[in-house]
Amino acid sequence: MRKLKRILWLTLALLLMATAFAAAAPRVGVLYMNNARTTYDGSIDRKLLGNLEKTLTPQFQYILADATTLQEQGMTDLTMAERRDIMDALQDQAFDYILCLAVEPLGRKEKHSVFTQGIEITVTIPFKLINVAEDRYLYNGRIIELQSDSTPIGSVGNKSVTLKALNKVNKKINRVIKEKMAAGR
Repeated sequence: MRKLKRILWLTLALLLMATAFAAAAPRVGVLYMNNARTTYDGSIDRKLLGNLEKTLTPQFQYILADATTLQEQGMTDLTMAERRDIMDALQDQAFDYILCLAVEPLGRKEKHSVFTQGIEITVTIPFKLINVAEDRYLYNGRIIELQSDSTPIGSVGNKSVTLKALNKVNKKINRVIKEKMAAGR
């Protein structure tokens, strides 16, 4: 009976600590748009959003914000949205940081040689990181990655090359998050 009481008290203490940490952790709103319009948009979304969730959750509360709030204000392109527009659209959600990224339509180029056939994919991701409390950008730019692949037999699929390029994009996004958000805290 004593052991059961100890286990219950320990469980309660751990739950209270976890709740306190969740309440104290800064809230990061992720505003995401996929304008690639491919047949594998779901894979692109999982690759980028899965990376963000994995990168942010140890130190921050990861919250996927609703992009329709910006679209209702007439902004369908994140590159055209100003910092104040983004912050105003999401003000009722009390974020500490807002992370915006969009996938632009992919660039595709075929490559041929005597022995191989392949493709080259260019992935462009506008990326903004806003510190809401200080009302300033921590990062505002584009991440552009080029990936190519070829094969001597058959052809290479767009999806595989795109996902390889997104691996590089994720590494750059992670580096920006670690450098800029650690300095902004």
